[in-house]
Amino acid sequence: MLYLTSRNDLMADAFFIWNRQLMFASLHGRDADMLSFQAQLQVSNERLGFRQPEEVLSCPRLTTAEYCLNLSKFMTKYQTLNYGSVTHMFLYSDILIQPNFDSKTGWVMLDDVTADLDKAAWQLVQQLSDIPLLEHWQNAVLSVLEADKSIMRFTPRIDEEYAVVGVQAVRVDIPEDFDVRLTAMLQSGRLHT
Repeated sequence: MLYLTSRNDLMADAFFIWNRQLMFASLHGRDADMLSFQAQLQVSNERLGFRQPEEVLSCPRLTTAEYCLNLSKFMTKYQTLNYGSVTHMFLYSDILIQPNFDSKTGWVMLDDVTADLDKAAWQLVQQLSDIPLLEHWQNAVLSVLEADKSIMRFTPRIDEEYAVVGVQAVRVDIPEDFDVRLTAMLQSGRLHT
């Protein structure tokens, strides 16, 4: 389903809003509308709402990004039968691009909403960890990290916490005491070599 945006006659087939910050949007529209939208983003930090065609409010509370900061973009064009040339723009927060190895945080975003987020989270945990991790530790380590919110999953839904449509994401934040936790899990027998 395509969502209409609150500005410039653009449509979105995917978006991600967390803490009222726009994290990602896949936007489609005519070239002039897209250029006008980009200019507005440069000049002001206005909010951006996403709504279904039958909704009356242009900026529904749960699907409106109040902040559109630190966004990068990628654009392409494609031809359509009814509308001619359409511009497709991906807007994405800079923190989604590269893991931060200093703070040991990172994101994985998937356009396949049926893909296994555990696999993506585990690969990122292995990337961020200073300690080599065995494959068969995946379930135990992920459950411990999820319990203390070091791993946060963002699956497609719209509620008070976040709005995700057409994509899914996972955020990994390796705690400072990760090595101590792994040692305790090995000593308790929860992990085996």
